Amino acid sequence: MENLSKQIKTYFDAAVTIDYDGLSNTHPIIVLNALKNIIGDNRKQPSRILLDSMKKLIDKYPKRTDDNTILNNVAKDGIGLTVFISDLEDACQSGNPEEMENAAAKIQWVSENGLGVLEVLIEVAIQDFNRLGILSYHLQRAHHFDQDQKKTWHYNRCLLKEIAKESLPNPNEKIDIEPKFIIPHESKLIASMASAHRLWDGQFVRIEGIRRELSNFFNSIHIQSDNKYDIETELEDYVKRGGKLFIQYAEQLIKKPNFNFKIIQLESIRFFLKKSPKKDYSMIAKHIEELFL
Repeated sequence: MENLSKQIKTYFDAAVTIDYDGLSNTHPIIVLNALKNIIGDNRKQPSRILLDSMKKLIDKYPKRTDDNTILNNVAKDGIGLTVFISDLEDACQSGNPEEMENAAAKIQWVSENGLGVLEVLIEVAIQDFNRLGILSYHLQRAHHFDQDQKKTWHYNRCLLKEIAKESLPNPNEKIDIEPKFIIPHESKLIASMASAHRLWDGQFVRIEGIRRELSNFFNSIHIQSDNKYDIETELEDYVKRGGKLFIQYAEQLIKKPNFNFKIIQLESIRFFLKKSPKKDYSMIAKHIEELFL
C-alpha cells in the first residue's frame, strides 16, 4: 500500500511539471488523479494496466526545469516588508505571467507551507470554471494525496501556467443558491458538475470565495434529468459491495480513441454513482455506454 501511494505520488509530482500546451480541462494531472481514484477500488491488487498507462502518459511530455529558479530569484531580489494576497489576485487578473509567478513566489516564501497560494489560485481560476474548474479540483486532490509540502510550489506553478493561457473574467458576485445534486443528461457536463460539487463540499480556508464563484457556475447550468434507460444490476452491486467494475471499464477504455477525456468522464461518473439514488442509475448507465461508442 505504501509503495503504491509513493509510486502514484511520483507520477503526480512529475505531471505538474509537464510543459503542457493543450486544453486545461484535459491536463494530464486530471487523468492521473482520475486513474488513482479508480485504481483505489482494488488497492490489494492494483491494476498494472492502469499504472502503466499513468507512466506512459507522463513520459509523452517534456518537463519544466526552472521551478526552483523562479523561487530562488525572488529570494535574491528580496521579498520586501509586506506581501499581500491581493497582489497575487491582481496579477492574475492582469494576465501577466511574470507578475503572477513573482507574486506567488513571494507568498510561497513567507507562508508556512505554500498551501495558501494554491487556495488563492483555485479561487481565482474558477472565475473561469468551464476552462479551469476540472483542473482546479483534481490538482488540489493530487497535491493533497500523500502530501509533501516541499513540492507545493510545483503544483502552484502548474495552475499559474494554466491560468495565464487566457484572460480571466472578473470575479463574480455571490448568488444565494444551494446546489442540487442532479446527474446531467448532457455528457459534456459530467466532469464539470462532479468537480463543482466536490469543490463546494471541500475543506478550504477560503471556502466562502470558492463557493461565491461556484454559485455562479451552478446558477448558469440548467439540467434536465432523463431516466428512460434500464437500471444496470452491476451498478447496484458495485454501490453495495464495491469491486473492480470501474477498473475493468478503465482497462477497456485504454485502447479507445480519446482515452484521456474518457477516463476523466468515467471517474466523474463513478463519483455520481456513489452519491445517487437508485432511480438515477439508468442515467449513469447511459453515460457509461456512451464512453464505449
